[in-house]
Amino acid sequence: MWCPTCRQVTVCKGISPSFIGESGRRWHRTDHNDINWFRRGRECQTCLTAFVTAEIDEQFIDELVELRDSLAELKKNAEAYTKESRAASASLEKLTNALSVLRALKMYETA
Repeated sequence: MWCPTCRQVTVCKGISPSFIGESGRRWHRTDHNDINWFRRGRECQTCLTAFVTAEIDEQFIDELVELRDSLAELKKNAEAYTKESRAASASLEKLTNALSVLRALKMYETA
């Protein structure tokens, strides 16, 4: 198991979360009742650090990866749209200036 202190995979012993000051094993989100998980206490046999791990349904992990991929794609698209928008804004400004010059020429010709 991955030890957050050793920062490597090492042998860990299962302990009660109450030894670490955590109450209960089954947890859930009060704002999302469909998200629940089990917490387990662990103790690294190399450095003797106690920590808590969470056991969740793999479907939630798959869903999280899918959401992160979708958000990355949205961000990439948003950056491209922003760049294109800046270019369009610059072109629109040039067009506005050109139209102003044309209006001035028309006014000069009629005067």
